[in-house]
Amino acid sequence: MKEKVYVDRLFADYEDTPEIRDFKEEIAGNLRERIKELVSKGLDEENAFDKATAELGDITAIADEVGKKKRKEAIGQMYMRVKVPITKKTAVGMSVASGLLLIGVVLALITFFRATGVASPYYSTAVMLSVACALYTYFALTQETAAHYPMKSRRALAYGIVCLIGFLGAGLAVVSLLFHGFEISAALVIELISILLTICTLIFLLATETKRQKPWLKALVEREIEDSIKFHMDIVDPIKAARFGVASCGLWVLAIALFVTLGLLIGWQHSWLLFLFSMAIQVFMTATIFGKKK
Repeated sequence: MKEKVYVDRLFADYEDTPEIRDFKEEIAGNLRERIKELVSKGLDEENAFDKATAELGDITAIADEVGKKKRKEAIGQMYMRVKVPITKKTAVGMSVASGLLLIGVVLALITFFRATGVASPYYSTAVMLSVACALYTYFALTQETAAHYPMKSRRALAYGIVCLIGFLGAGLAVVSLLFHGFEISAALVIELISILLTICTLIFLLATETKRQKPWLKALVEREIEDSIKFHMDIVDPIKAARFGVASCGLWVLAIALFVTLGLLIGWQHSWLLFLFSMAIQVFMTATIFGKKK
């Protein structure tokens, strides 16, 4: 009972939310267990209570983080519940893409079960599936969502064309290999080149992509990044991290040099054991530098 009163006083200024209530119950339970442990070691009730509460530390700072996290989640959920209507253009485009996808799959299945050995239906399926993927990509990117603004039509069209060429090249290459092997090498090379160009173009588009997040999402992400950086800075001392990096670099430069030297002098079949020894030293360094001392 005394523990509950103590915890209630700590949180007197906090809003009574389910998260805070659970947090309070957990703290009170931990306090009771710690007090029992101290009493079993010979302390009286009063001293055990004082010692256990002193060990809690700044519990209100953790409570602030709980409240902050809940507020962020509430803001995100509030905006995500806003339904952005799908435009007629997007609805028509997605319907056409779904129709092409369905026709292509049905055509491939009919051809497969008939076992005709004809490749042309599979080529048709590859074309229809590629066009469907391109349409999905274009209309998905140009549709506004609760979290993102719509992409400009020209850029979305570029993504769609890239998907079309990439999927078409991959599909035709697979069908060509299954039915003709490497006999039509020129066509296969062209298809593989199209896949390579697609990958390079996609990397370029992603690298030059502009941010389309809405202000609430952008602010939420920025706060999460700031909190994450602060959290890791509190855990890892920058001086220790720099010391660890320098020591690790020196260790592995020395290990490689010794590996080459021992390999030339006594043979390569045993010199690799040096890396196992170096890994053990690395683990010991990690525990020594970053380990917390009581």
